[in-house]
Amino acid sequence: MSNIIVTNGALEDDSESNEIILRGTVDQTTLKFIQIDWYQREQGFSQGHINEIMAGLYLNGKVADLTLGMRGQRFRETADGYVLQDKVYCIDGGQRLRAMAMAQKERPSLKISVGAKIYFGTTEDSENAMFCKLGTTQVRISASVLYRNKKKESAAANVLVSLNRDEEFALKERIAWDQTRGRGELLTGFTLCRIAGALHAHKGGSLRSSSVNDLAAGLDHLVAAIGEDNLRINMIRFFDAIDRCWNIRNLSGSKDESRPHLNREFLMTICMLMSRYSDFWDGSDKNEFYFPDKFVKRLRGFKFADFMRSASSMDKEVLFEVLRKRLNLDPVFEDEAKAA
Repeated sequence: MSNIIVTNGALEDDSESNEIILRGTVDQTTLKFIQIDWYQREQGFSQGHINEIMAGLYLNGKVADLTLGMRGQRFRETADGYVLQDKVYCIDGGQRLRAMAMAQKERPSLKISVGAKIYFGTTEDSENAMFCKLGTTQVRISASVLYRNKKKESAAANVLVSLNRDEEFALKERIAWDQTRGRGELLTGFTLCRIAGALHAHKGGSLRSSSVNDLAAGLDHLVAAIGEDNLRINMIRFFDAIDRCWNIRNLSGSKDESRPHLNREFLMTICMLMSRYSDFWDGSDKNEFYFPDKFVKRLRGFKFADFMRSASSMDKEVLFEVLRKRLNLDPVFEDEAKAA
């Protein structure tokens, strides 16, 4: 049997959802049957945080409550508590579940007490929405995970997340869409989103925003204007341009590797520069990005050492001007930039 057993349980009205929920303590022998779906942090659990949770478990056997969702309505009440008969998924507390499993493996006799709030009749979509809401109000979930979890409802998110599996993309499988970066991952997913917004900033809207929801809305408006294929191709061509100038395809991703050309502020600034100039765009609507060969040699000579020494204090406008002169582009004045 793979049913979840909840002891000391009680049904009650939930003030947040106006639904009947179950509160109680999860029988520790059934914790292993709680499932984790794709919207959770996947490979991004912090080992340091897991170690802290395990230390607390060893001290008093307690951990913060879980939020669970049962995809169905079937349960039965017994003398020992409530038996949940449909599949149960963890909405909030995946890292705690991982820590409890590791602690039980290390100390089989350990007694664990963990409370839970269980919603009935949940779906993948409703759980994902609840997970993301919790991540913006009480649980510190990374912007990359929050944006990644929009991929089933957002055309732009689907394009950007899918780039990680695209053979043509210079950073294939090296974008971190989980809570933390894994080995060999060179940019976070949300940094990729911000780069996409900066590259297309001339299309207007909230493409310069650092807010997950605002930028997501801006990128979806962008896709509505230029199409999914153009967003995908423009991002591939942009990172191809960076690769042609300084190499990114052959980077190892090791901690001691120098890769200043993947500095977020540098990439954002060069994107803003390219967004402003028609030299990098085909057609009057500036929907299709391309990078002429003549600019490759000019950028290769950029002195990263000068930039990196003062990266924390260098004004972005100064960097913009340094790059503009390096590319031998005419100045763009404020009124012209707004009209572009």
